[in-house]
Amino acid sequence: MNDSDLSIQICKTPKEIQAAEGAEMAVLEGLGNNILEHLGNVELGRSIKIFLRDRTNKVVGGVITNSFGGWMYISLLWVDKSLRNRGYGNQLMHLVEEEAIQSGCRNAHLDTYSFEARPFYEKLGYELFATLEEYPQGYCKYFLKKRLIP
Repeated sequence: MNDSDLSIQICKTPKEIQAAEGAEMAVLEGLGNNILEHLGNVELGRSIKIFLRDRTNKVVGGVITNSFGGWMYISLLWVDKSLRNRGYGNQLMHLVEEEAIQSGCRNAHLDTYSFEARPFYEKLGYELFATLEEYPQGYCKYFLKKRLIP
């Protein structure tokens, strides 16, 4: 391929980003192929998603994860403010950890902000392994991990 045959597309607006979904898939596939080339046959991006719903079926909480190489990454955990401190976060975390173990994960990791839930995760056995200072300004982002299988 010749350099003069290439162009760069910048996507910033929701419409541009939506129009580029196929391009995003191409990047994910290319990255996945690169990982497989170096690591062999590893699990790439299997998701576990668990939702807490009210009587009207409205989502009032949930946890969303992805797994890779024996690790589960907890990308999102949220419980509606009106339901916090009632055990639902614990329940969601225990459920997703059990699902992760059943699907072959041995470890888990996540990140949280200094204004969020670090003590909550530490009570569940997660240990701090890195801190990103001033992210965003005035706050920290914490990175925690946990061994799921002793």
